[in-house]
Amino acid sequence: MEQVSCPHCRFTKEMPVGVIPDGARVTCPRCGGKFVFARGGEQPVEPAPAAAAPAAVPPPAAAAQPEPRRPATPRTIRFTFTGSAKEYFGIWIVNTFLKIVTLGAYSAWAKVRKRRYFYGNTLLDGSPFDYLADPKALFRGWLIGVLAFLLYTAGTRYAPSVSSFLGFLFFLTVPWLVVRSRLFNCRNSSYRNLRFGFRDEYRQAYVVYAGLAFLLPFTLGLIFPYLVYRQKKFLVEQSSYGRTPFTFTATGKDYYFLFLKAAGWLVLLLVVVMPAAFYLVSTLAEGGALLADADLRRTRMMVGALMALALPLLYFFIVVYVQTALANLTWNSTRIAGSRFESRLRVRDMAWLYLSNAVAIIASLGLMIPWASVRLARYRFETLYVEGVADMEGFRAGFQGEVGAAGEEIGDIFGIDVAL
Repeated sequence: MEQVSCPHCRFTKEMPVGVIPDGARVTCPRCGGKFVFARGGEQPVEPAPAAAAPAAVPPPAAAAQPEPRRPATPRTIRFTFTGSAKEYFGIWIVNTFLKIVTLGAYSAWAKVRKRRYFYGNTLLDGSPFDYLADPKALFRGWLIGVLAFLLYTAGTRYAPSVSSFLGFLFFLTVPWLVVRSRLFNCRNSSYRNLRFGFRDEYRQAYVVYAGLAFLLPFTLGLIFPYLVYRQKKFLVEQSSYGRTPFTFTATGKDYYFLFLKAAGWLVLLLVVVMPAAFYLVSTLAEGGALLADADLRRTRMMVGALMALALPLLYFFIVVYVQTALANLTWNSTRIAGSRFESRLRVRDMAWLYLSNAVAIIASLGLMIPWASVRLARYRFETLYVEGVADMEGFRAGFQGEVGAAGEEIGDIFGIDVAL
């Protein structure tokens, strides 16, 4: 036997003589070193091949991180209305005909068709609104409303003794009707597949629509601006878009100032314009500028006719001013998720629209109603803006349950307006 020893690690192993020929290259089983086997002497060490320098390993690439979402730049977007009188006339004429033929039973389907047209043609940031109500639900509500109206009419006509009771009972149902109507319309209205919502705060509704209204005669109407303020605040703050609620920043002082300003215009016109008109007509009559034989009686008749024409016109402009100012104040005080609405309605434009629409409707025997409706809707929407909009995708949907349409239809039949 002979020993074979590794010159690198001194590992030794006995092997039979002649198994490994002299001069053979051997690999150590322990360290892996290589050497040339030589009998009778020190094993020459075969220089270990230089270890291949490890290839330069590039630094590990940083894990791809999602690019942080940059906050969008706030911007101002405007509502637009794309409907046309020609398109809406086809819907309106069919609705009117079918409502007449069905004695009003088609009104539920007519209302849905009308609202779907106006919602679908109202765009914000290029996206339309949707009205999702089921006409059958509205029809059931319409039946309940008709029965309630017939009961009220029959009771007041054939049993006058119970008319006061029925009127008081109806007065107590108004807050419920307001909430149910608002619930139904909000939950069946959507924008970008996200529905609006409304919280059913009945207790607060009774305070606003019954309690404060009950105090009107006892305060000689002085509480009326505060009543309007609380009603607008209630409708706005109970509404939401998905899970995001609307907020209202106006105060009661703003509404008192608005009505005081309207009263000031009324007093100014009555105290200044009317006496001036009376003085002008009297002077012209006495001077013979109008008629040579003008006398006091004829002058009085002329002034009376002038006032009979001027008073309705004065009332009209005051009403238009109040409606326009209320719309601007309410919208301009509405906020949602850091964005605010801005309404830029002008009194003279609204007055012109109302007057010209009325003349067109009367002259056409009602056939110009679609034209007037589209014209008014276009002006109202195209003067309404949303300021400070940063992200239209940050809203989340909320739970939406089914809501009956009884409140909507009963309120419609009895002429209760719960619109913003």
